[in-house]
Amino acid sequence: MISRRTFIQHSSYALAGAACMNAYLAQAAASTGPLGLPIGIQLYTVREETAKDLNGTLKKLAADGFGEVELAGYYGKSAKELRAFLNGFGLTAPSTHQGLTDLLADTQKKIDFLAELGVQNVVVPFPAVPDNRFDKVPRDAPQNIVNSTTLDDWKWIAEQLNRIGAMTKKVGIRTGYHNHNLEFRRIGNDMILDKLIEWTDPQLVTMELDLGWVVAAGLDPIAYVKKHSKRVSMLHVKDIKPGTKPRVDKVETDTTEVGSGQINWKGLFSSLDKSQIKHFFVEQENFDKPVMESVKISHDFLSKLKI
Repeated sequence: MISRRTFIQHSSYALAGAACMNAYLAQAAASTGPLGLPIGIQLYTVREETAKDLNGTLKKLAADGFGEVELAGYYGKSAKELRAFLNGFGLTAPSTHQGLTDLLADTQKKIDFLAELGVQNVVVPFPAVPDNRFDKVPRDAPQNIVNSTTLDDWKWIAEQLNRIGAMTKKVGIRTGYHNHNLEFRRIGNDMILDKLIEWTDPQLVTMELDLGWVVAAGLDPIAYVKKHSKRVSMLHVKDIKPGTKPRVDKVETDTTEVGSGQINWKGLFSSLDKSQIKHFFVEQENFDKPVMESVKISHDFLSKLKI
């Protein structure tokens, strides 16, 4: 007769083996896309789905062929737990988004967490300002952070990115910045994102260029990537619906599945310096179809895109 202890021990081995098999099968199913890179997804895209069913959502993403995720939160888990949790689905997280204000609070503790998590990039996804003058301003007010930041604000942001970048570099993590459309607003003769790139140290700060927001601002993404090709190491692969009016005064646009919008993806990926781009992540903010159906459409388009 098998003892209770032996049964529990054998059951634990079986569960561990099943988890390893699930990870193996997910990794085997992971697709490569343009540039021979794994197809990644920014988990903000599936934020409502992960809130309802984290396990099921990640399992479906892995089964669809996504190999990498970019984090937009940590699901209440420790760094060690989250790393093992993702690995159980055959997923890796080479990058995470973290707010600038949050990073500035107890910076070294945050960096230690990221090092244990195993990410290689921590990306600031939105600007902050050095005072609290926007705290009580409604988000949709005409004079808000989108159109009221000054060049001095952006110089301060660049200084913080450089400082954090020097700290993260010590543990092998790159600090980055992710754009929306607001960074393409001009202040006098200066385009904000150009100045941010100029003011940040290329040895300390990289750029994650969101291609959809480039288009939403009315610019040519191929031309803009070429302009700053040595500074861009990651991409958000996002498409904008045809006919969407460009704007830089409000963080708002109409996104769609990759391959269904305005961007010439074949031309764009063909124009990239393969030695510079390390990761790309599908992202979509608004949907006409069920979310998981939309992300699969984007994945499948990229997996079949030949350049």
